[in-house]
Amino acid sequence: MAAYDFHQLSPHDLELLARDLLQAEWGVSIEDFKSGKDRGIDLRYAGTATSTIVQVKHYVRTGLAGLLRDLRKEATKVRRLKPGRYALVTSVPLSAQNKDEIVAIIGAQYLKVEDVFGQEALNNLLGKHLDVERRHFKLWLASKAVLDKVLHNAEVTRSQFKAQRVYDDARRYVQSEAFPAASKSLREQGVVIIAGPPGIGKTTLADLLLYQHLELGYQAVVIQHGIEEGLKLAQAGVKQIFYYDDFLGATFAGEQQSSRVGAWDRALLEFVDLVRARPEARLILTTREHVYSQAVERSERLRHAGLEDLRIHVHLSSYTRVQRAKILYNHLYFSELPPAYQDELLRGEFYQTIVRHDKFSPRLIEWLATYRRVRKVPLDQYQAFVSGLLKDPSEIWIHAYQHEISDAARSLLLALYSLGVEAYMARVREAFGSLHAERARRYKFPSRPEDFSTALRELNGAFIKPSGSHAITVLDPSVLDLMNRVVSEAPDNARDILASAVSFSQVERLLNIAAGAAGADALAAAVRDSFVGHLPRLVALVIAERRVARQAGLVEYHGASYEARLEALARRHALLPDHALATVLQAVIQKLCVEWESEWADVEETTEAVRALLGLPISLQPLASTMIPLLCREIIRTIQGQERCIARELDLAGELLPLLGEHSGTVRTALQSAANQYLLDGYRDELLECSTVDEFDSMLVYVQSLARQFSLDVTHVCEQVEQKRAEAAYGEDLYRDEGNEAWREQRYARQAEDAVIGAMFDSLKDDRV
Repeated sequence: MAAYDFHQLSPHDLELLARDLLQAEWGVSIEDFKSGKDRGIDLRYAGTATSTIVQVKHYVRTGLAGLLRDLRKEATKVRRLKPGRYALVTSVPLSAQNKDEIVAIIGAQYLKVEDVFGQEALNNLLGKHLDVERRHFKLWLASKAVLDKVLHNAEVTRSQFKAQRVYDDARRYVQSEAFPAASKSLREQGVVIIAGPPGIGKTTLADLLLYQHLELGYQAVVIQHGIEEGLKLAQAGVKQIFYYDDFLGATFAGEQQSSRVGAWDRALLEFVDLVRARPEARLILTTREHVYSQAVERSERLRHAGLEDLRIHVHLSSYTRVQRAKILYNHLYFSELPPAYQDELLRGEFYQTIVRHDKFSPRLIEWLATYRRVRKVPLDQYQAFVSGLLKDPSEIWIHAYQHEISDAARSLLLALYSLGVEAYMARVREAFGSLHAERARRYKFPSRPEDFSTALRELNGAFIKPSGSHAITVLDPSVLDLMNRVVSEAPDNARDILASAVSFSQVERLLNIAAGAAGADALAAAVRDSFVGHLPRLVALVIAERRVARQAGLVEYHGASYEARLEALARRHALLPDHALATVLQAVIQKLCVEWESEWADVEETTEAVRALLGLPISLQPLASTMIPLLCREIIRTIQGQERCIARELDLAGELLPLLGEHSGTVRTALQSAANQYLLDGYRDELLECSTVDEFDSMLVYVQSLARQFSLDVTHVCEQVEQKRAEAAYGEDLYRDEGNEAWREQRYARQAEDAVIGAMFDSLKDDRV
C-alpha cells in the first residue's frame, strides 16, 4: 500500500486528488463547487434526490488540533446546508477515536464514520486506484521516498544532478498536460523535444523528467559540449537518460563555431536514431521555439526527420488564468513568506492583479514569494513593492548587481549586454578581457587571469545561463531591463564599453541605446564624447574585415554588412559631431568600393543607406553628394546582374528616384528593366513564399506601387496574388468564426475562474498556527 504523508501537495492539489479518488471509488462524477467563501462546500455530488457534500482539509502545519478547531466552526454551516450525505477528506492521520470525535462535532445525521477519510484511508484508495496515482504525478514525484532513491542513484551514477533542488521545485510545479505528454513521448518514442520561449519552464519540466528517470534507476548523462559527447558516453544495454538543455542554441546563436559545420544536423539525427533504437535509452532535448523554427527552416534533414511527433510545446500564453493563479498560489503556500505578507496579497484580491499582469512570469513570482528577498520591505508597502516589480522587473536584480556580485561579474554582464545579451563564449571572453582590463585600470580594482571563469561560475543560474554548447545568454528578459537601467543611470558604463569595444556590433548597440533611451541626455553625451575620444580605434572596428576564408574556397561573413553599417552610422548623426561622423563614413565607403569589386551589393540595405545619407544635416550634404552616386551605381549594377529581385527591393529603390536629382535617370532605366522582368516571371517565386493574408497584402502593396512608379500593367499579377490571398483568408476566417462563438461563453468562464481562484487563495488562511 502507498504510504504518502501528502506534505508535498498544496491544499488545492489535495482537493483535486480527493475528487478523483472519490469519483473512482464511488463511480460518480463529482464537481468542484465554488459558490463563494464560507459556504462549507469544496466538492459536490448531486446525482440523487439528495446532495452529497465533500470538504477537503489539509492541515500540514497544525495537524489534528487545527483540523478539530476549524471543524467546530464548519459544523454550523453543514447543519444549515442539511446535506443528504457529508464526507470529510483530510491528510491528517486519524485514529478510530479521532474519527468518532469528528462525527460528534459535525453530527451523526450528516456524517458517518466510513465517510471520514484520513491519511491512511487516502493511501488505501490510492492502492485501489493506481491510475489516479499515476495521473497525480506530483504526489509521487515530490515524495520523500522518491527523493531518497534519487539521491542514492545520483551518487551511484556520479551525475551532477541537483536532486534536492528539483525536489523543492516539484512541490511548486503546477500540474499540466506537458508532463504526462512528455513522459509518454519518452516512454513510447524514447525522445522528447521540449520547445518554448525563454523563461517559460522548459528546463524545470526537463529537470522533473530527469528526476523521474533517476528514481527509475536510469544513469543520467548531462550533455554540455555537443552531441558528440552523448555518442561517446552511450553504452549499449545500460539504462541511460541523456539530457541536453538548449541543444540548438550554439548552432543558431548567430555564428557557427563548430569544426563540423554543415554536419550538426546529421550528428543530431544519428544520435536520435541511436537512442530510439535502444529500448533502455532516453533523450530529453530543450530548445527555444524560434531557434527550433530556424533550424528546421535551414536544414532539409530536420524538415523530413519527423521531429514534430517528438515535440512538446510549453508557452505561458497557453496557461489559463487559473493555471497562472496556481503558480502564484503554490509559490506562496510552499514559501517561508510570513502569513502577514501573504495576507497583503489577499487584501482587495490583489493576487488577481498579479495573475492578470502582462509581465507575469514564474521567475518573478518566485522572487516576490522568497522572504529573504523581500524581508526589508515594510508590510504596509508590500503591495506597492510587488506592483513596482511587475512594472519594472529590474528591481529584482539591482541590489544584487550593485552589492552582491564581484567586479569581474559586473564586467561580464556589461560585456554580454554590449554584444546583444546572447553571444558565443569566445566573443564574450574577448569583449570581457578588453572591458575588464579597462574597468580595472579606471576604477583601481585588482584583476586576475582566472576572473572570466570565476565570473561565469558566479553568474551562472543567477544572471546568465548557457545557450547551447558554446554560448551564454541572460537568464530572462528582466536581466535585460536591469542592464538597460545600469547603463542609463551610470553612463560611465557606456564610456567603458566604447573605450574597450572589440567589434562594430558593440558600437552600434551603444549608439542605438543612447538614441532610444528616454531622457538620457547624460548617456548620449557619454557616448558622443567616448566616440570622439577613441575615433581611430572605432573606425578600425567599423571597417574590420567581415570575410573569413574557410576550406574548399568557402567564405564566412561575420557581423553586419558594410551597407548596413553605413546606414546605421548615418541614422545616428544627431549623436555624433560632424567631423567624427564624416571620418567614419568615408572609411566605410572606401571599404565598400573594395568589396564591390568582387561582390554584389545588398539592394535593400544599399537603398536604406542612400536614404540615411539624404537625411544628413546640411553641413554634411557635400559629403553625402559624393557618396550617393557610388551607392546608386551599385544598386544598378546589382539589379542588372542578379537573376531575381523581389517587389520590395524594386519598390524601395524606386522611392528614391524623386530624391536623386541628376542620378535618377540611369537608376530609373535599370529599375524599369528589372520591374518588367519581375512581372514576366520573377513574381512567381515570391508568390510561392507567401502563406498568410498579411504577406499577400504586403506583396500587393509593393506590386501596385511598382505599377504607379513605372506605369506598368500588373493586372495578371494582382489577380494571382488576390486568388491566393482569398484562399488564405478563408482558412483564417474559419478560425476567427470559431473564436467568435467561443467569445459568447467567455464572460461566464471568467466568472467561474474568479470563483475558483478566490476559493483557492482563501485556503491560504487555513492551517495557520
